[in-house]
Amino acid sequence: MRLPEQSYAHPAGESPVYDMLLTCSKCATCLPACPSYAATVRETQSPRGRVQLVRALEEGRLTNSEQLRESLWTCLDCRACETVCPNGITPGTLATHVRADLYAGTSLGRWLKRLILGPLLSSPGLLETGFGLMRLAYQRTGLQHLVRSAGLLKIAPNVARGERYLPPIPRKSVRQRLPEIIPARGETKGRVGFFLGCAMNTVFADVTRRSISALGKLGYEVVMPKQVICCGAPQVSLGELDLARKMARHNIGCFDGLDVILTDCAACGAELKHYASLLDDPSVETFSRRVRDFAEFVEPLVPDVTADVGAITYHAPCHLAHAQGVCKPPKALLKRLCPGYVELPEHDRCCGSAGMYWMLYPEISDNALARKLANIRATGARTVATANPGCLLQLIAGKTPEDTWTVRHLSEIVDEALG
Repeated sequence: MRLPEQSYAHPAGESPVYDMLLTCSKCATCLPACPSYAATVRETQSPRGRVQLVRALEEGRLTNSEQLRESLWTCLDCRACETVCPNGITPGTLATHVRADLYAGTSLGRWLKRLILGPLLSSPGLLETGFGLMRLAYQRTGLQHLVRSAGLLKIAPNVARGERYLPPIPRKSVRQRLPEIIPARGETKGRVGFFLGCAMNTVFADVTRRSISALGKLGYEVVMPKQVICCGAPQVSLGELDLARKMARHNIGCFDGLDVILTDCAACGAELKHYASLLDDPSVETFSRRVRDFAEFVEPLVPDVTADVGAITYHAPCHLAHAQGVCKPPKALLKRLCPGYVELPEHDRCCGSAGMYWMLYPEISDNALARKLANIRATGARTVATANPGCLLQLIAGKTPEDTWTVRHLSEIVDEALG
């Protein structure tokens, strides 16, 4: 669904989304699925409440205000409400697109945000340099160990929160380490494109190398265009649709001639598959139909092999299970590869990461994380597999010294099983 840039400015009878707003029967099916409602128990922070707020905005009964913006921004964009809605309403998609219309002029905060979401995320080299400097100046010098052991973070809670989400940074990014074309190992069965996500290229570079390694073992030549930039998901989530459109147009041009485009980042995959909601161009739908998640693509290709990981469970990223509707392939893979697979209660419920949400709304994020951690501990699993960098960071940050399980990307399990 493509929503207008100024949807609330239309008369009620002419709005392209008004009919959808009227479809909401207020049945409350969405309430148990919503992390922000579970944490606050506030109707205005539920999917049903947000639909009614946007309807009031469309009808002129409500005006732009800080309270309204807060209600829409606390949506984690997990899309769980869209999965369960019996009427096919998309409150998450609606909220993220309406956000772009509700900025009250320009401000220093928005200028700084656009600087990060625009020039920085449009330049892989700048992003790699930033993480490289952080690795050298903070992690390799021992400063991180000193700061943590001396308890210095206790005097700066906000800094401490961000610091716990900083895992060891690899020496080189995937873009720096691998060539643009990586040949198959043995007989070549096909050729695929690979989209490098920002976090997967830098913070989780070792994971993406395992993803590409697994594809090579399965007989696929991998084409990894190094000129790709951010997929646009952070920009859409934070209401900067003009930046997201520029990034979408750029990325689409990087994959000409490739019939399949893979990614090991669930958030990137969801955004790539929904570029048509940003760009009014029929050819964009052709591009999006070529996009596949790593698990979605390799599940029918992986032979009957075994990964020796003991008891393992699976947390489904929201942007894979709900935004993409890819539910069966990851679990089918793990069940086949891992004899010790254990089902995770509420496996597709949001962990609370949601991009930078963990920093913007820590109380709601922590509430969702606590529920996820309790479910993980109940399984007794030694390994938690997932398929999104935000989920990896959130679960790693949430672990306590008493937790003996490790968090791994699904592609690592696949690559290990292939030998």
